[in-house]
Amino acid sequence: MNIEEIKAKVETEVNEKANEKMPRTDDAALSVDGPIRDEEIPILEHLVELRKRAIVVLIPFGIAALAMFPFSNIFLRYLLFHNLFPEEMAMFVYNPLEWMSVRLLFCFVFALSVTIPLIIYETFAFIRPGLYPSERKFFLMVVIPSICCYGVGTVFAYYFVLPMIFRYLIGYSGEVAQVALSAKRIFSIILYTGVGFGLIFQIPFVMTLAVKLKIVTHSWLRDKRVIIYGLIIGIAFFVIADPTGISMIMALMAIALFELGLLLTRYIGRKR
Repeated sequence: MNIEEIKAKVETEVNEKANEKMPRTDDAALSVDGPIRDEEIPILEHLVELRKRAIVVLIPFGIAALAMFPFSNIFLRYLLFHNLFPEEMAMFVYNPLEWMSVRLLFCFVFALSVTIPLIIYETFAFIRPGLYPSERKFFLMVVIPSICCYGVGTVFAYYFVLPMIFRYLIGYSGEVAQVALSAKRIFSIILYTGVGFGLIFQIPFVMTLAVKLKIVTHSWLRDKRVIIYGLIIGIAFFVIADPTGISMIMALMAIALFELGLLLTRYIGRKR
């Protein structure tokens, strides 16, 4: 072996060792070594950070609930009689603490609605160090539209579904017996309907997201249409059935939104 060959061999070995010390930035390295700037942190530090972020959320939550409590009577009256019931109707309570519990529950719901952006931010900030850049974008891409769909569902329930249900119930029973509105029962129906329709209005978004992530296809959803309709009707009539008829309206709306989701996923398939 001559001198030139020895020099070439030495340079090759030096370059190989230098490459081994350099951090890998390809996709394979990221999938093995973890996200960018990922570091092993003791579980105690995670818990301490989680406690700090929980405090950051709970303090504004408590302040919002306390600030709303003195005005809860005014807002509850507006909520109930502005769009749902005639103003001449009276609201009744059937135990001394019933109205207080309604006011407290309303304050908690209000505080949660106000602090949702902060909750999302603190949650994202807590999990952000362990996410890839693409996963961070995916988190924001999912959460924000999901909240928007939820808001549309609750608004639809309050302005369209609940007035129709209450008008029917009051008109149906008014000729036979005097209607007495239980404050706790009425507010529970409002809350149940708002949450239910907020979740139902997620259906098109969830379907679109599943197709874009290639979890399912448009043809698969279309072929399973009858089975999905059967599940929706079964849940509405046998799991969450209620005498007010809200569950039946939920089932019809869920089927309509499923059809809307099929149209959206079909458009996505053609666009590809």
